[in-house]
Amino acid sequence: MTGARRPRALPASERLRRATEFQAVFHQGKRIERPAFIALWHATPGARKVGFTVTRRVRGAVHRNRVRRRLREVYRLQEGALPEGLSVVFVGRESAEAAPLAALATEMGAAIATISQRAEAGR
Repeated sequence: MTGARRPRALPASERLRRATEFQAVFHQGKRIERPAFIALWHATPGARKVGFTVTRRVRGAVHRNRVRRRLREVYRLQEGALPEGLSVVFVGRESAEAAPLAALATEMGAAIATISQRAEAGR
């Protein structure tokens, strides 16, 4: 099944993939903190791009990957809400693993709304 595209996957054109892209957001971006994650964003030309990472305080690769998958899924359900021209990195925290998906979705929705408002005000 090589080359087959997963129907619900985030397209490669909308993902941050290089370390330099992540570093640009970390060094130049603005940040908001939520209990389950930190959102960093930076205005960039072109399409919106998003990346997911997890703090090292989440011990064990299995747990970090679970947090990353949960954040990606919650974002996928709300991805149309993020405006174009932004690069966003979501950094998962320890509490994201145990939090109910509905609570994560509420936090993510509020974070995306805040990012959208602040990005529009800064343009």
